[in-house]
Amino acid sequence: MDNITPQVEVWKKIVDVQQHFNDLELRIRNFALIVTGAFIGMGSYAIKDGGMATICGLEISVAGLVVFCSLLPLAAFYLMDRLWYHRLLDGAVAAATPVEERLREMGLVIELGTKISAASSFSIFGKRVRSKHKMDGFYGLVALGILILSAVLSFSI
Repeated sequence: MDNITPQVEVWKKIVDVQQHFNDLELRIRNFALIVTGAFIGMGSYAIKDGGMATICGLEISVAGLVVFCSLLPLAAFYLMDRLWYHRLLDGAVAAATPVEERLREMGLVIELGTKISAASSFSIFGKRVRSKHKMDGFYGLVALGILILSAVLSFSI
């Protein structure tokens, strides 16, 4: 029983790290939406001025260009989220698996990481959807909305 306490403490620390990286990812997404909203707000302000720019012989609304430019910070947030913090979260989840297995061997049933991993993914049209795919979908839908809005603003004003 003396060996269980340090193992439980290690497991608790790993769960703390998982929570930390999950929180960071949610904050990144929140900031991404705030920055995107600010660009859309600037685009709506640009509508009032009615400025136009000529690019490659096309007259394009400045409002559409401003909204289109929101793709740059959105892409930066996506890359930071997907390629930086999400990988760290995946590492923290992977670190919990052997600790949970060791605790199971010691007679404790701790399956938090295992159960969350199993419950997180789902199948749609025969394809397994995991957290990275959900993240791609989130940023992809925001980017698609920006593209549609910027196209409408660029060519209809």
